[in-house]
Parts: sequence; structure tokens; C-alpha cells
Amino acid sequence: MPFWRKRRAKRFKPFDRSALPEVTPPTFDEMLAEGLLVAEAAGRMALRNRFVMHALRGDEPFDAERAAAAAREVLYELVQEADEVAERTAEDRAAAARREGRASNEHDYRRADAANLRRREQVYAAVAKELWARRGDPEYLAAFAERARAEAWDDVAGAIDARLAREWGGGWPEIEVDEEYEAERETRLAGLLLDLDDELRAVERERERRAEQNDPFRGFVG
Repeated sequence: MPFWRKRRAKRFKPFDRSALPEVTPPTFDEMLAEGLLVAEAAGRMALRNRFVMHALRGDEPFDAERAAAAAREVLYELVQEADEVAERTAEDRAAAARREGRASNEHDYRRADAANLRRREQVYAAVAKELWARRGDPEYLAAFAERARAEAWDDVAGAIDARLAREWGGGWPEIEVDEEYEAERETRLAGLLLDLDDELRAVERERERRAEQNDPFRGFVG
């Protein structure tokens, strides 16, 4: 008797699409909440970068009122962006209504995409409206600015820790604080700030890449 046996081919059941779990589309309120979260995260990132740049350049110390004003400016920019997306989506919807057939890619909208495009347009318009309302809320602006300030400090502190670990990873060196050391203090600080600037820009590019991948509407229309 041979030591091997011919295996019988397994029979697979035909694919039954109806057996797949039903996908429940997100509600308008869920999409609005997600859109606001993404917009706020982008706004804090922009405001945090302003605070970091102020720190690196040695500008005036942090002031809550000026920070709130900066937050208001950032929110205005977000309102403009959301309005522009809503307008572009309305144009895409009008063009899609004239095209039949199947889409060749995620940006090739057809008549069947009109309803989704309309929902996207409404959500971005609602995001713009809500952000505009929040610009007039002093408590919201103060909290928004404070969170951005905390994130900015985390970035600066993290960059400093990374530089210290890279240069003095073996432990703190013995430093003699004398007149020469004090005289060169400004030069050392300037070098540190340049390093911080480079490292923070690299971190920013990575965060922007991740934010783009986390678009709440990614794959929703098309």
C-alpha cells in the first residue's frame, strides 16, 4: 500500500452575496460628528505649529487672549476649507448627474453617486456652519487654544528629549559652568532651536500623511 493517498478535492459552496452581513451606512449626525473631529484635529495641528514656531523664534510669551484670537483665525480657515469642499462637491454632483454607466475610479462620479455626493455636500456645509458658531464661543476657543498649547509643549519637549538622548545617550556629561560656558549659551540655544525646527517639521509631515489617510469620507463616494 503506498504511503500516500490521493486527497479528495474539497468542494466549496458557491459564493452567496446575500449571506454577507448588511452594511449599515452612517447617519448624517455620525458623519457630521466625524467631520468635526477631523476638522478640529487639523485646526489644533495648525495652531500648535504656530505656538511651536513662536517658541522657536523666541517671540512674546504665551498669552491666553492672543491664543484665543489665533484659534479664531484657524477656525475661520477651516470654515473656508469646508465651504470650498461643499462647493466642489456640488459641482461634482451636477456633472455626475449627466453621466451614466460605471465609474472607472473613485473620483469618476456617475449618476448613481448623486445621492452620496449630496450627502457629502450637506455634511461639509454643516461642518462649516458649526465651526463658524464655535468661533464665537469664548470658552470653546480658550479650551481649543489650551489643548493646542499642551500639544505644542509635548512636541518641543519630545524633540529636546530626542536630541539629548542622541547626543548624551550614555548619561549626563560633567559640565563645568564657567564664564566661557555662559558666553556660549546663546549659540548653543540657537543650535538647539534649529534642530528642533527640523525634527518638528518631520513629525508634522508624518502627521499630515496620517491625517490624509484618516479622511472620514475616504472611500465613501464613488
